[in-house]
Amino acid sequence: MPSVPLFDPSQLPLRTWCEGSREDAVTGLVAFPDFHSHIPRCLTAALDEGRLVALAIGDVDGLKDHVERTNSTNPASYGHLAGNEVMATVGATTRAWFREQPFDAGCAATFGGDEVILAAVVDDAAQFHQALGVLRDRLGAVLPVTVSFALMFVAVGDLPVERGRGWKHAFTDTLLAAVDRTLFTHKAARRADGGRGGIVAVTRPPMPAVPGQAGPDPLVLLPLPTAAEVVRVVARPDRLGGRDFLLLPCRGPVGQRGTRLRVTFPTGSVRTVVAYALRGQAAVPYAAVVDGVSGVPLIVQGVRDRTPRSVPEDLAAALERAGLDWGAVPAHEQTQILHLITEAGTEEIRAGRITAAVDAVAARKGTAR
Repeated sequence: MPSVPLFDPSQLPLRTWCEGSREDAVTGLVAFPDFHSHIPRCLTAALDEGRLVALAIGDVDGLKDHVERTNSTNPASYGHLAGNEVMATVGATTRAWFREQPFDAGCAATFGGDEVILAAVVDDAAQFHQALGVLRDRLGAVLPVTVSFALMFVAVGDLPVERGRGWKHAFTDTLLAAVDRTLFTHKAARRADGGRGGIVAVTRPPMPAVPGQAGPDPLVLLPLPTAAEVVRVVARPDRLGGRDFLLLPCRGPVGQRGTRLRVTFPTGSVRTVVAYALRGQAAVPYAAVVDGVSGVPLIVQGVRDRTPRSVPEDLAAALERAGLDWGAVPAHEQTQILHLITEAGTEEIRAGRITAAVDAVAARKGTAR
């Protein structure tokens, strides 16, 4: 394929944002100078309207090594031809992905020689997080290398209170710098532990220099990962009630018992910890918070129920309706109850045993009916 293809400017990946921009000759994405000129106005206008904005930066993993390896084995390759081919494919794949998304405002642009920036107004943070994973997987399937991403979600509550001359560009640059640092912090940690590329890391916007009035929903948080999911995050150290915590960019668990997570720390150590909800945000205890450290890169995964059999859906729903905690029942009684429910011969018998189980939990709480 040609190392520098020709693109139709009318097919630029943009919707209302950055209109009139030039395309990058290699990727067919919005050229960075035009993106950088337009995006502060577009971003702040969307936030002032109460919209949610996603910002993501993607970087090709090991592009330099790929170019050097190709040049040493392919006599027809020289200079940055192999790199141009990779970036042309990155651009084509990103443009196709962008056209499929439900954005009513946003764009995709170049950033440096081997990075892309995605900026868009989104309705659901978790949905965009999943969509970004789809793009990551598509790129990994068509490229000889992987592409890693970092992202954040920005809401009206993140806007600065003090707005001096040039504040829109300064605010936008601060956000992009935070995303870029998150990306390279996680890429460095991944290289150090020998992990694979193609990661997606999540961070929160920096804390404003001057605290202002919170917006209608200033914290935009993702759900905690399940046992089948692995999420890379940058956690923010905080000290509450004399204890040190790391605040994750995720929603906190419901209830007082917390949720068990398997966490990999920057040192490479892996521990199973209990995450609690602090003001609705997930937090894990941390004994090594250092003053001046604004973010700690973590790899977080959910942990399966320690019991050999998890709570059946019908029992879990009945307990939730009654506002009861299954953990109030001792482990040996849980096993007996689950065995009786499993051995029920008919739906009527099962329903009766579900009711009896709920009564048993209520009795433990001292509220038997």
